[in-house]
Amino acid sequence: MSLKRKCFELKRMLRHRSFLFLIFAVVMVMFVLSVAYSQDHPGESHHEHEDHARALNNKGGDDRPAGVERRDAKANDDDDIGAKADPYTIFKRGEAGNYEPKEAELIRDAPGEQGKAVVHDGNAPEVHKANSEFGFNTFVSDMISLNRTIPDTRDTECKYWHYPEKLPTASVVVVFHNEGWTPLMRTVHSVLLRSPPHLLHEVLMVDDFSDKEHLKSRLDKYLEQFNGKVRLVRNSEREGLIRARSIGAQNARGDVVVFLDAHCEANVNWLPPLLAPIANDRRVMTVPIIDGIDMNTWSYRRQYAGASALFRGIFEWGLLYKETELPAEEKNRRKYPTEPFRSPTHAGGLFAIDRKWFSELGYYDSGLQIWGGEQYELSFKIWQCGGGILFVPCSHVGHVYRNRMPYGFGKLSGKPVIATNLKRVVESWMDEYGKYYYIREPMNAKRDPGDLTAARAIREKNNCKSFKWYVICVSPLID
Repeated sequence: MSLKRKCFELKRMLRHRSFLFLIFAVVMVMFVLSVAYSQDHPGESHHEHEDHARALNNKGGDDRPAGVERRDAKANDDDDIGAKADPYTIFKRGEAGNYEPKEAELIRDAPGEQGKAVVHDGNAPEVHKANSEFGFNTFVSDMISLNRTIPDTRDTECKYWHYPEKLPTASVVVVFHNEGWTPLMRTVHSVLLRSPPHLLHEVLMVDDFSDKEHLKSRLDKYLEQFNGKVRLVRNSEREGLIRARSIGAQNARGDVVVFLDAHCEANVNWLPPLLAPIANDRRVMTVPIIDGIDMNTWSYRRQYAGASALFRGIFEWGLLYKETELPAEEKNRRKYPTEPFRSPTHAGGLFAIDRKWFSELGYYDSGLQIWGGEQYELSFKIWQCGGGILFVPCSHVGHVYRNRMPYGFGKLSGKPVIATNLKRVVESWMDEYGKYYYIREPMNAKRDPGDLTAARAIREKNNCKSFKWYVICVSPLID
């Protein structure tokens, strides 16, 4: 039996009983209402009922054409989530997209412009100091403008996409702990520089209990120049990346929350492509294509061989993240290679999600600590609870990859934080398939994951599907 057939049979089995009960309930309610109404309005005709219903349907304020569905998190028809093209995002070859910049950025005669490498003696004491303190070469970063230009790494086809004029607003949340000044502020500046002002509600910086001097009063003073466009929330104790992101989402005011790490650079026209799929279906989480920024030279480059090379996120049973080429089915369903494509999971750092939908999902599991495993928790939760993940080829964001963490886990340093987090994910979402994780990680089988009541309540509240459904219908290829 093919995977597609298995998926169909599973859906039919899951829905059959609940569908019959739903039909019965609807018929009974309609019968009772009809009897009651006929007693109160004996002279009103059947045609008058039809006219009234048509009038109500036409007052909804939805300007979409007839037959175009507005989907939300309460809908039950989530099997094709992200599979259908957005009718309001239109490709016009040769005609510059409506959000494309009207003027090119000014290229200065300065270090690092156009994302070029800045080479400095790697053995110099100032470089050793920077790497030791921040995990990458902030000495070189400090030579480069906060508003430097970077190469447009998108496929040329991306320039011809036209997105809806009315898109949701975004709160870009940047969590940091003892981050270097220029990598952090270059993240903020790149977002402000390359985002449509009317779509960028705010940049929300979340300070996770930093103790570096440059992140205290100096930062407060610096942010005043942005007149409230950049807000700062400070945690009173170390919460860790996961909880700090949830805090950021809870404090955000935009329609969509966009998470970036504290050492990123947003590329040309990066934001509208992330927002458009969410405007079409708020249960979709969107993920940009992540470019690489060298931790030593700060050169900006594509991660993959070419702009048209596309990979989706998967995992193996030990819960190690991997990426693989798109399967033929996913390639063939899209008319253009630059259209968003579905992915079973994501790397975890950079993504956009509807703020209210994130709240309905309980944000991140509050029992997850510091860092690690949250990408699986959110991926499984989104798919199993009626949503989906889309990678967006026309949204590019650069990210600095460092080879070591420059700080510890605070009071949890030395404890099995990541292993415990993964145990929570397995026990909350993977059902009987958790046994395959324990085959790979037998030492984690008897580890105490902590209280899972709240995490399981979210699953119950949202009527989420089984992990068997996820494996068959979303991620059939797991190594």
